[in-house]
Amino acid sequence: MKREFTGIDRLIELVAVFVLGIATVGTAWCGYQATQWNGVQASAMTASTDARVEASRLFGLATQKASYDSSMIAQYAQAVQAGNTKLATFYRETLIREELLPVIDRWETMIKAGSIPTRLIDDTSYMNAQFGPYRAATAKADAATAQALRAGDIQHSYVITTILLAVALFFSGVTSSFMWRPARVLLVLAAIASLGVAAVNLADLPVA
Repeated sequence: MKREFTGIDRLIELVAVFVLGIATVGTAWCGYQATQWNGVQASAMTASTDARVEASRLFGLATQKASYDSSMIAQYAQAVQAGNTKLATFYRETLIREELLPVIDRWETMIKAGSIPTRLIDDTSYMNAQFGPYRAATAKADAATAQALRAGDIQHSYVITTILLAVALFFSGVTSSFMWRPARVLLVLAAIASLGVAAVNLADLPVA
């Protein structure tokens, strides 16, 4: 039996074709964006890993410097206390790092003034100078990790939106398979609803 098309049937077909076209383009776009954000996530994770490796290296270097400086200060203090000026001068000019000399000069000034010098580990300016690069590298790694997590969330949202568009594609695609008009209307409405939810999601998603 040949199906007779009325104006409503043609309208249903037209809407179904429109939804089918929009959903097809949207699916391709979401797939592309999901791939792009996957690349962003991978790059950010690589940057995070590199920064953490560098932070680990800088922490070890800072720890070695602090340990060496503590040893030099102890030996320099012993030479000064013993009145061995020649040995103390040797320490200052040869063994003690230049970055530590201002700290020693400050301590000597405090001792002459009758004050008790701050312990090296409690000297904020000194510790910041030694461990500042490590903290900066750690902060960079944390920022890259946060970027990777955000990119992963966005990629996941694009995948979810792709699924919604696939649902819209399915409903609009099978509409013509049904002769019963109420079923066709329900399928078109379901396709429009899926497309609408996907559109709302896309409106809130950034573009890579």
